[in-house]
Amino acid sequence: MNVISTLAGPRGPDGGAQAAPAAPPPARGGRAPALSPRDIVLLVNRRKWHMAGVVALVMALVGLALSQMTPMYRGSALVMLDARKLRVTKVEEVMQGIATSDTAALQTEVEILRSRSLLERVVEKLKLEDDEEFARRAPAAGPWAWWAMARAEADRILGRTAPPPPPPDAARERRRAQVVERVADALTIAPRGRSYVILVQFESADARKAALIANTIAGEYIVDQLNAKLEANRIATTFLTDRLLELKRNVETAERAVAEYRSRHNLTMGSTSTVTAQSQSEVNTQLNIARAELASKRSRLQSLQAAERNPGGAAAIPEVLANPLIGALRGQEAEVSRQVGDLSQRYGDAHPRLMQARGQLGEIQGKIRAEIAKIATSVRAEVAAAESKEAELKGRLDTAERQSGDTGQAMANLKPLEREAESSRAIYEQFLTRSKELREQQDIQQPDARVLSAATTPASPSSPRYTLTLALALTLSSALALGLILLLEKLDGGYRSTEQIEAALGLPAVGMIPGLSRLTLGGRNPARFAIEKPTSSYGESLRSAHTAIMLGNLDQPPKVVMITSSLPGEGKTTFAVSLAALLARSSSGKRVVVVDCDLRRPNVARTIGGKATGGTIDEHLSGAKTLEEILGRDEASGLFYITARPNTPNPTEILESNTMRRFIEKLADEYDLVVLDTPPVMAVSDSRILSRLANYVVFLVRWEKTPREIVGNATRLLRDVNKRVGVVMSQVNVRRHSKYGYGDVGYYYSKYKSYYTS
Repeated sequence: MNVISTLAGPRGPDGGAQAAPAAPPPARGGRAPALSPRDIVLLVNRRKWHMAGVVALVMALVGLALSQMTPMYRGSALVMLDARKLRVTKVEEVMQGIATSDTAALQTEVEILRSRSLLERVVEKLKLEDDEEFARRAPAAGPWAWWAMARAEADRILGRTAPPPPPPDAARERRRAQVVERVADALTIAPRGRSYVILVQFESADARKAALIANTIAGEYIVDQLNAKLEANRIATTFLTDRLLELKRNVETAERAVAEYRSRHNLTMGSTSTVTAQSQSEVNTQLNIARAELASKRSRLQSLQAAERNPGGAAAIPEVLANPLIGALRGQEAEVSRQVGDLSQRYGDAHPRLMQARGQLGEIQGKIRAEIAKIATSVRAEVAAAESKEAELKGRLDTAERQSGDTGQAMANLKPLEREAESSRAIYEQFLTRSKELREQQDIQQPDARVLSAATTPASPSSPRYTLTLALALTLSSALALGLILLLEKLDGGYRSTEQIEAALGLPAVGMIPGLSRLTLGGRNPARFAIEKPTSSYGESLRSAHTAIMLGNLDQPPKVVMITSSLPGEGKTTFAVSLAALLARSSSGKRVVVVDCDLRRPNVARTIGGKATGGTIDEHLSGAKTLEEILGRDEASGLFYITARPNTPNPTEILESNTMRRFIEKLADEYDLVVLDTPPVMAVSDSRILSRLANYVVFLVRWEKTPREIVGNATRLLRDVNKRVGVVMSQVNVRRHSKYGYGDVGYYYSKYKSYYTS
C-alpha cells in the first residue's frame, strides 16, 4: 500500500484518501476594532522607550530654546475712559467728551494710544534713542554686509562714485523711526471686556523700564487729551474774538441804517409804535369816549323832557333824586296830598279847606316842574357841549388817518431794515455769550480719561513662562509620542498573536516559538540548546507545537511533516532541526529523520552542527549513493539527517520526480517521523511540489516581521495543494509579547520563566 496515501488521512468509501476538512476562509477586511483603554495602556507599556525618546527629545529642544531666550518683563497700566463729567458750569464744551458707549469711539482711543505721534513723544521724553535695547544697530556681518562690501569694491575698481551718505537729519529720523517701531512692537493696547478700561502693556528685558514706559504712555495719553481740549478751546476763542469784531460792525451798520430811515421819514418811535399811530389811537379813544358821553347825556335829556310832561315819572332820574330842593318839595307834596285825601273824605269838594289844600298842592307841584325844567336846561347845555367835542375829535381823527396812510408805506419799507438789525444783534449776542463761556472753561478743562491703575515693577518675567512652557511641551510631546507609536503600530504589518493569524488566514495556529538571545544560547545553536535544555521554554514550545500537529488527526497522526515559510530568514530550518532533535532525544526508541529539501540553499547540516555525510540527497536520487551513505546521525540526540548541496542542478525536476516520491515513502516506512525542510514558498515553487508528499505542512511566520500580505499569498498557494496546514509563529520576543496582553501561550512563556529550566 502507498505509504503517502496511507498517512495522508482517513480513507473514503471508495478506498481513496479522504480529504481533510477545508479550513474556514480567511477573514475579509473590515473596520479595525477601536482601541480600548486597556489596549492603549498596553501599547504605551510596550513602546514606552519610544515615547520616552520622543518626549526627551522635545523637552531637550524646548529647554534649549528657553535657555537661549532673553527673559522679558511686562508692565501693565489701566486707563479708564471716564463717562462722568465734572460740570462746574452748564455750558457745552468746545470738544465733546468721548462717547464711551460707542464701540467705534472706544476703538479710536485704542488707536490713539498706539499712534506714532504719541509714541514719538514717549521716545523723546524717555530718551529711548540712546537706550541699547531699542537703539540696537543692524549686525555688521551677514550676506547683506558682504554684498555691500562687494558693491563698494566693484565701484572702486570701475571708478564709479559711491552714492553720498544720507544727511544727518535723515539718518536721525530713520533711527528714531526704528526706535518707535520697536517700541510699538513691544506695546499691547486692548480694551478690557465690555468695560471702559483699556489695558496698556509694555514688554521689556528690564522690569523697571517696562513699568516706566507703560506709565509714560498712559500719562502722555492723558496729557494729549487735555492738550487737545485746550487747543480746541484756544482756537474757538480766537475765532470768536475775531468774529465778534466783525459782528459788532455789522450790528452798528444795520442800526445806523434804521435810525437814518426813521429820521428821513419822520418815523419817531414811541414806546411801542410811531407817534402818528399813537396820536391816531389816542384821538380814536377820545372820540369813542366823547360819543359815549354824548349818548348818555342825550338819554338823560330825553328822560328830563318826559319828566317835565309828567313829574311823577321823574323819581327814577338821578339828577332829580340828587336835587335836595326837589326832595323837600316831594315831602311837602306828600304831606299836602295826605291832607287833601283826609279832607275829601270829611268834607265835600266845595269845602274851603279842601280847596285851599288843593291849591297848596298845585303850587308845590309847580315848583317841582320848575326845578325839573332848570335841570333839563342844564343837561341840554351839556349835550350841546358833547356834540361839539365829538365833532372836533372826529375832525382830528380824519386828519390822523390821512397822516397814517403815508406813514404805513414808510413803515413797510422799514421792516426789512429792522429785521436785519435784529438778526445781526442776536448773532452778535450769541457769539458774545459763547466767548465769555469759553473764557470761563479754559481754567476748568479736564481729560476724558484717567489712569485707573499705574504699572508696577513686575517681580517675575512674563516670558518665557518656563513652567507653563515646559508643561505644555510635556503635554504636546506626550501626545506626539502617543500619535507616533499609534502610527508605528498601524504601520507594523506583521502578526503578533495566534488569534490574529487564525482570524486573518483561517488556519490553525499550532505553536509559538520564543526567540533565543545570544546570552541564552551561550555559544550554542538553537538545535543544540533544545537538546541540552529540553525543559526550557524553547523546548516546551517545540513540544507544544508537535503535540498540536499530532492532535490534528488522532487516528492517523502525520508521519511526514513539511516545514516551510513565506520568506527566507524566518527560522524554518532552525525549527525543523530543533523539533526533530528534541523529539529524537525525548524517546530513544523513536526514529526521526530530517531531510534537507532546499536544493538551492541547504542549511540543515550547518544548523545541526553534525558531521558531514558521505553524500547528498540528489546523489541518492540519481542512484550514485545509497541511503546509508547519505544518512547522518547526531550522537547527542540520535537524530538522523540527510543533507543537500548548494545550487543543485534542476532542483524542481528532482523534487517533482517519482523517485523523490518513492524516497519519501521509504523514509515514512522506516522512520517514525520524517521532517522536510523546504525552501520559502514565495521564493521558488519547490515547497508547493513537496507539500503533495507531506501529511502535514507547518508554515512559519516570523513574529512581528513577516508582512501580512505575503503570509496570506503564501498560505493560499499552499492550501491549493494541501489542506492540512498549520501555522507556527517563530522568533517571538516573549518579553515584548507579554506586554500586548493577548493571553496566549507566549504570554506565559514570559510570565512564568521560573517554571522552565534555563
